[in-house]
Amino acid sequence: MLCGPKGSERRSDLKCGICGRPSELFELPGRAGKLCLSCGADLAISEQLAIEIDAATLSGQETKSLVAEFAHLSQRLLERAQSA
Repeated sequence: MLCGPKGSERRSDLKCGICGRPSELFELPGRAGKLCLSCGADLAISEQLAIEIDAATLSGQETKSLVAEFAHLSQRLLERAQSA
């Protein structure tokens, strides 16, 4: 694929939408922007955890461990974003 300067085969500098690191990027369904594998995985897991927390809350189940995991993932994503 010709994407670098003057048709070279070197990839353009593509950066993750969260951490800003140059990496192979992926798109998550329903989301704008591209993310590296680590950030994409953490974002997808955090979205699923939010769904699980809502479902557990509505059914009267304990959510403490889910909320703790969500907080940990959120902190990790924030740290990556701030280090960009």
